[in-house]
Amino acid sequence: MSDVYEEDYHHFVWATKMREPMIVSRMEILLHTYIRQKVHEMKAYVHAIGGIPDHIHLVCSLPGSLAPSTFIKNIKGGSSHYINHLPENDPLYWQAGYGRLTCAKNDLRRIIAYVENQKSHHAAGSLSPKMERVSSVTE
Repeated sequence: MSDVYEEDYHHFVWATKMREPMIVSRMEILLHTYIRQKVHEMKAYVHAIGGIPDHIHLVCSLPGSLAPSTFIKNIKGGSSHYINHLPENDPLYWQAGYGRLTCAKNDLRRIIAYVENQKSHHAAGSLSPKMERVSSVTE
């Protein structure tokens, strides 16, 4: 429908298998680049991506025709497959499950800043309990 307006903001969080620190610096750039490309292919929009060696945060807008569960399944599966087929990287495995929060446009700037500064928040212990809690969810 051409007369539909949607404005949805999703904050996804998912972790490496057994919360192992698999996302090393040399892998992080490749991983984030792949995820951005995959999100774009699915006609979605990345607002922010960040994380630390054992989990990733992704803030994005999805088209109404794309179910969040289908979206994250494609992102997680595609990204580990991509990384695991690069000869210069160690293997990457995701833990089952994920966390998803939705947010209002008024909160988007704060959430983007939180995600983009994951390393500093974890180093300083200035974490958002709600946003970090979802990173430990499993199926």
